[in-house]
Amino acid sequence: MRYPEIDIARGAAVILMLLFHSFFDAHYFGKIELSGDFWYYFPRFIGGMFIFISGYTLSVVKPDFSRLRRKVLKLAALSAAITAVTLVFVPEKTVVFGIIHFFTLATLLGYLFLRFPKIQLPAGIALFFAGIALNQIRVGTNMLVWLGLMPYGFTTLDYYPLLPWFGVFLLGMFFGNVAKPKGANLNVPVVSFLGKNSLKIYVIQHPVIILLLHLYFGDILQQIF
Repeated sequence: MRYPEIDIARGAAVILMLLFHSFFDAHYFGKIELSGDFWYYFPRFIGGMFIFISGYTLSVVKPDFSRLRRKVLKLAALSAAITAVTLVFVPEKTVVFGIIHFFTLATLLGYLFLRFPKIQLPAGIALFFAGIALNQIRVGTNMLVWLGLMPYGFTTLDYYPLLPWFGVFLLGMFFGNVAKPKGANLNVPVVSFLGKNSLKIYVIQHPVIILLLHLYFGDILQQIF
């Protein structure tokens, strides 16, 4: 069963994501300058929206394990493809644990927490603040990047480690238990469509944005190839 409220919320996040990535890609190719706290926190706010909504949805839908396994395998394959593509085209900023990598692991861990709704809120808060502290530490290995411990000089295009973001995921799960959607007959055509197809849009967004930037600026593809 689909919940229109969830589709609309996710669709709003997709719109913000497309807006940010349009600016980000223009900045990456040297066409505009992005600086200041807003451009640091804005993408993290958007990522947090997706993560919270994903945890909320898992808690509401409570899928059986076979369905969840298919989703995890699809996310894992997409994660591997993202790492491979960025390794080829932007090796200095390879995505080793971006938001799709995060969803692959968080979906599995979140499934375990479905049985323990009473600890979702305290665990979510604790893991979030533990992750904030952990992210300030630098280590001499890249083996714990997935957890939130970054090596010195670490750079990447996309980074959503398990901590603190699994805390946000658990908070979404908690609210999925206490504030369930009613399945109201809501329809915001474009926004709902984006929400229903968020993963597909995530996959194709950058090629489309880059093509549009090339049509506007005239030299983007030359920078790539």
